[in-house]
Amino acid sequence: MFSCDANSGKSPPTFQSVPILGKLSVGKTLPSYAGSSESGQQAGNTPKDRKYLIHLLHTDLPPLCVNEECGAFGSIANIKGADLYGGSDLKLADQVFGIFPTDYKSFQQQSQNYGVLIISDQQAKIRAIYQHVYLPDVETILQDSEAIFAQAD
Repeated sequence: MFSCDANSGKSPPTFQSVPILGKLSVGKTLPSYAGSSESGQQAGNTPKDRKYLIHLLHTDLPPLCVNEECGAFGSIANIKGADLYGGSDLKLADQVFGIFPTDYKSFQQQSQNYGVLIISDQQAKIRAIYQHVYLPDVETILQDSEAIFAQAD
């Protein structure tokens, strides 16, 4: 028998954390920074009252956003017990994280509609770094990261 299902036999994509990206390394402390979103919510390198912090850098986000300001991903992160800080601010991407150049056209060209997702704990220790992340994949990565979220300190 033949199946008409185009995805038959294919497993969903899996995402692997990279050990180093720019100035970031798994196991090291997230670089210190502070900023505020358009609505005045504060962002930085440690979560406000959550166990984890998720950073999402992507050209399709506002310059700096916090939780629900970043879209549905903020709610998903909150369900996982994390704060989500996101944005497309090139100063954050380049000067703080050392990931993308400060030229916006280069940033867009290099990102090719994908970004970077970083998971850190309350002590700002980086637990995972995912690169080449398309926005629709963020939810999948957060689901796949159950082991990271389940770790007790």
